[in-house]
Amino acid sequence: MRNYAKSIMKLLKKSSLRRQGSSEYHEIPPPIRHGGCGAFAGMTQRKWCFFIGFIIFLPLSSGLTLFSSAAIAKSEKSAGSISLPEGDNLFASGQFENAAKWYLNYFNTNASNKEAAPAALIKLGQSLERMSDIINTGAEKECFRFPKKLRGTPCMNEYVGRLNAFYGSNSFEYLEQMVFISYTGSHYQKAASEYPDSKSAPEAAYMYLTKKIKGHPDEVLPRIKEYTSKYKDGAWHRKGLLLWARVNEDVWWIHRKWSWVLYNGQVEPEELIIKAEPYRQEGLRAFQELIQKDSNTEEGKIAKKEYELLKSYQDDGKLYGIINEADVEGTKAVPGHELVQ
Repeated sequence: MRNYAKSIMKLLKKSSLRRQGSSEYHEIPPPIRHGGCGAFAGMTQRKWCFFIGFIIFLPLSSGLTLFSSAAIAKSEKSAGSISLPEGDNLFASGQFENAAKWYLNYFNTNASNKEAAPAALIKLGQSLERMSDIINTGAEKECFRFPKKLRGTPCMNEYVGRLNAFYGSNSFEYLEQMVFISYTGSHYQKAASEYPDSKSAPEAAYMYLTKKIKGHPDEVLPRIKEYTSKYKDGAWHRKGLLLWARVNEDVWWIHRKWSWVLYNGQVEPEELIIKAEPYRQEGLRAFQELIQKDSNTEEGKIAKKEYELLKSYQDDGKLYGIINEADVEGTKAVPGHELVQ
């Protein structure tokens, strides 16, 4: 990682964009995560393999911008408590497309069931996320390998339109710069907004939150704070607080490792420390809150380990609030991704 950063610094010095006495926007290539090329299948032929989905733009007056899809919790610890056997069996066997169709049909015929209906929506969303490989491989074949009438972006947009016509409006979106079709989390949002008093509502809202962890920290962090303020206790509050701590840690890490501020053409590390430290302190505070109140829970135990690292100005080598959209084995079950050092 350090060698990569040095090479970037050399490029900066040579860059024709740098001007004396000014600050510039700089695009920083992202670190590459372990994982290989499996989830993107053929899509990776035209773009980087498993890049972490963030780009940082740094004018002097701003901080950074995060483009992310934060890792989500295990389904078997959440909506899985409400059994929908036929769909659950399909999901468990890896038949995600068939599972998604089953959950969709179940919801359409049982929308008045205030507990089972939101659970079905959550499981439908989880199935659609797991269909990433199927969807993007099919879209690539239709729009790039063997195009008929449409090709490229128009074809991909038409492909997304068909998906949305079947699974519901705004279920998917096409990210043209990434050449990737992404699930939006619309079913999580629907479950949380239309069934606010259900047992599944906190989970649904959390799942939707993890699809919206993107943008400038001043936009991202209030979304997490709004969630933890609304759901003030229980397992999903703890997960929200842990996410809050980790995203603050991520912002600290990125400021320290992947950003710079220019004064008269010189890199100023002191400015980075000033910008980064408040996020580290808030991460420590949130970890400590979990340790003090919920030390015996899964989140409390995780917080204790990560608190000790962050206290020593270290991290566990993972980015939690900044990951790519690929459905990699382990991504959904174990939040975080190791970085190539």
